[in-house]
Amino acid sequence: MTADETDDPTAHRSDTSNSRRGFLAGTGALGALALGSAFSTPVLASDEHGDEDASGDDEFEDDVAVLNYARTLEALEYRFYEAALDNIDEDDLACYGPFEEADDSVSDHVYEALEVVRDHEETHFETLGAVVEDLGGEPVEEPEFDFGSAVEEPDEFVATAVVLEDTGVGAYAGAAPSIENEDVVTSALSIHSVEARHASFLRVLDMQVPFPNAFDEALSRSEVLDRASQFIVEE
Repeated sequence: MTADETDDPTAHRSDTSNSRRGFLAGTGALGALALGSAFSTPVLASDEHGDEDASGDDEFEDDVAVLNYARTLEALEYRFYEAALDNIDEDDLACYGPFEEADDSVSDHVYEALEVVRDHEETHFETLGAVVEDLGGEPVEEPEFDFGSAVEEPDEFVATAVVLEDTGVGAYAGAAPSIENEDVVTSALSIHSVEARHASFLRVLDMQVPFPNAFDEALSRSEVLDRASQFIVEE
């Protein structure tokens, strides 16, 4: 980020079409891909009796399926931050443990950074949908979410944000090997690295070591669903 972007509070709002072009740079003609699924279909393969496949197959059917999976995660994170920042203001954050003795400018700066995180997640969500369309697929519909008190209490908000960001990092790492087109892998990893920065930032706010391990855990689709499903409202 340049000095000018830092001074401009709107600089982080990326244009979706530009983001899409950047994401697809160098991908070439990929052809029409079948619509994949995110969290809306069974994560594990089933046999003719409806039992889960003992092999625990967690593969994605194609690149569109991977991108829709990522899009659903980004929707979860975006809506989480959107709801939290609608309910929690700078004064609430100033009363949160680590900032009780801090100068007001510190909590204000942190709040502005959280707004940037929210806008990143929105940009990821919109860009992934646009890329799915460019690949001939249909963007998965956004689920309905219920975050409860996690978007009302500063301490619970920060702790939950840590879990969600860590889950996002692990999800991208786990899904990347399933992507068939190498250029899409590179582009997906450009989001993965930003999610890792978010995770480190939230860990600092939660008074944790921002980089606790030498290696990040790659999460399977079923593991991610286990973590995310508590916030997804069943229809």
